[in-house]
Amino acid sequence: MKNQTPIIQLKGLGKEFTGSQGTVRALENIDLEIMSGEIFGIIGLSGAGKSTLVRCMNFLEVPTEGEVLFEDRPLSKMTDRELRETRRSMGMIFQQFNLLAQRNVVDNVCFPLEIGGMSRKEARVRAEELLELVGLKDRAGAYPSQLSGGQKQRVAIARAMATNPKVILCDEATSALDPNTTKSILQLLKDINKSHGITIVMITHEMSVIEAICDRVAIIDQSHIAEIGEVTRVFAEPKSRIGRQLILGDAVPKAEFGTGRLFRITFDGLASSEPVISNVVLACKVPVNIMYAATRDMKGTAVGQMIIELPDNDQDVEKVVRYLRRAKVPYEEVGKNDL
Repeated sequence: MKNQTPIIQLKGLGKEFTGSQGTVRALENIDLEIMSGEIFGIIGLSGAGKSTLVRCMNFLEVPTEGEVLFEDRPLSKMTDRELRETRRSMGMIFQQFNLLAQRNVVDNVCFPLEIGGMSRKEARVRAEELLELVGLKDRAGAYPSQLSGGQKQRVAIARAMATNPKVILCDEATSALDPNTTKSILQLLKDINKSHGITIVMITHEMSVIEAICDRVAIIDQSHIAEIGEVTRVFAEPKSRIGRQLILGDAVPKAEFGTGRLFRITFDGLASSEPVISNVVLACKVPVNIMYAATRDMKGTAVGQMIIELPDNDQDVEKVVRYLRRAKVPYEEVGKNDL
């Protein structure tokens, strides 16, 4: 986390939509603080309310209840002019890029500046600076139809930065891209966050995006925030049912268990190169059956969980437990119904 000062605060936020099928509650009682300078992720399954949540942050969707504060100022109390100015401080990029097909690259980036009243000459200078930042200076005269998906998203990022925003809201910004292009776009956003201090909010359904770029994450489930915390903590030990489903998958309940005793090992700070299970076997001379593992290498640190089965022998179990305790590896004994 980069800063302890919240730039966006959601307090008791709720959103309902009324249509021919009746009233649908998209968000309910959302309390959230996003700190200045951090990269904050919001993840959930399709239909959980992620996109509605991010659109409430800049009042593209007006909440039914609760409040949104930007730099301690409630958006609901702002005049139309003040709200427009605030939105200029919150750039937005989308899954489908939303570029203007009839405008070339530099004119797409100029567009929000022209709307804001900047002269065309000044807007072009600013746009060319931003295109150089995103690596597309040589494509200034190209049209969206002549660009790859990754290039289109780079143009969208340059356009979002045109008004010098303090926040960039990314709504599934990498969902339409292949893995390599996604990696390059995430690195670009990470560089922008570091060099410009811009707060980034990532809305996604992809765990790999959260893992690659975010400082903290909120998991949203059925219109509620199910869990929130630093990414390494949430990935290492998800507390909510939806968190375990998203991060660990469905393999644990489906595993075939033997007659031994089960232990959950939590990786939350060990070097990812440390062979914990091999060391247990060598040091304790006890066979270990790995029932399930969901671990990741995050910047050289192992995070995640592993379920192991030990022989139903008190002496063998005590050897392994003593070793884990000495090695400062978090563990707990579990039953099948606890997973």
